[in-house]
Amino acid sequence: MSSGTARPDPSLWRTARGERCTLDGCRGACCVNGIWVDLRHVQRILDNATQVRPFMATAYADDEDRWFGDETLETADFPSGIGLPTAVAPRADGSGRQGCVFVRADHKCSLQMASEAQGLPFPGLKPFDCATYPILRSDGAIQVDYESARHHPGADCQQGGPTQRRMRDVFAEEIALCLPPGAMLPDEP
Repeated sequence: MSSGTARPDPSLWRTARGERCTLDGCRGACCVNGIWVDLRHVQRILDNATQVRPFMATAYADDEDRWFGDETLETADFPSGIGLPTAVAPRADGSGRQGCVFVRADHKCSLQMASEAQGLPFPGLKPFDCATYPILRSDGAIQVDYESARHHPGADCQQGGPTQRRMRDVFAEEIALCLPPGAMLPDEP
């Protein structure tokens, strides 16, 4: 999203289905279709290809020309105004499922692993929308992505079980990344 303030969507105050999931449980369900990445961030990833490559587990690791698609998305949701999709390939876990080229067999993100190895502060090289998922910035709003979970069961980042906590509390860290520094959500919408 371009600089400025985004309005919080009422979906942030809905009751969560459960507490935050674990990668062992969801197996990176949100990574199935890849992600749109700001054009400037794509360049940052490519500038760090040597550091990223050792953490990748797909056949694409040695060919960064195949890490992103050619299609572009023009939207104010990206600082540059342009997004590129990550490529999608068979997952390295042998499941036969598709996934973002950066998802590893252990369901972790190779970009996050490379960032941690370099001592970069979070989110580092990890795309912003991956770091904030299931919270999205879209059309000037900060909201919960319910659409992905409709198409990909388990992609809501919640494990089953009763909770009285609201989405804004379960995903407070992700929401904080979407807000200007020091800003907080009100208690009610």
